[in-house]
Amino acid sequence: MSKIEDYTIVQQLKGGTQVKTYLVQQISSGVQYVMKQVAYIDDIDKKRADDEVALMKRLESQFIIRLICTFTNNTELYMILEYCENGDLRNVITELQKLSNEEHVNRVWILLAHIARAIDFLHSDNIIHRDIKPENIFLSQDGSVRLGDLHLAKDISQNNFYNKIQGTNIYMAVEIRLTNRMTYASDIFSFGIVLFELITGQHPFAFNTDNEQSIIDNIQKGDYQELPDWVPNEMKKIVMNMLNNV
Repeated sequence: MSKIEDYTIVQQLKGGTQVKTYLVQQISSGVQYVMKQVAYIDDIDKKRADDEVALMKRLESQFIIRLICTFTNNTELYMILEYCENGDLRNVITELQKLSNEEHVNRVWILLAHIARAIDFLHSDNIIHRDIKPENIFLSQDGSVRLGDLHLAKDISQNNFYNKIQGTNIYMAVEIRLTNRMTYASDIFSFGIVLFELITGQHPFAFNTDNEQSIIDNIQKGDYQELPDWVPNEMKKIVMNMLNNV
């Protein structure tokens, strides 16, 4: 059984009051992993963390960040996760903007296909992710896509929706706030924003602002930027359909 003493911390990746993530190295093998440390503040937190572990075990596949093992102490859960050396899509978005238009389009087509397969894998098992964004989509060493951070993911097989709104505000469709429901379409809308960012390097509803409320207002109005002329019409149609929930 693994324990925290089996790993050395290389660096902290993310910090928070409840959840911290670290890049760690297993002492015995030298292999690097991500360690997610989840503090239990109450029974609700414990159940949420336990549910995430159960879901990752259920969804073990090429499309999901692999859960290696878990261990606990009295107040914390530790999850040892696959480490994707190529990082998340936020890094990729920056790099894509340096390519020629033709190469850029080709790369986006490949990523679109990979992400679509990963989201379809979740949805085919009646799971919605609820927090699709570049920071939660990772690239493995072979270039394939992994979805990560499943702590908000929910099984909606009973009702085809989940009536608690959580996620990242600037990636949420206006329908979520109007109906107070999250559905499969919620993930698709978020996916459309991610694709727009892969193409342009910008959030479609941002209009050169990083003010969250302004972006949310634009989402509510359906007021988004046009894609550049060099983007193929077929790709434009896919992105626009996602943003329009068609």
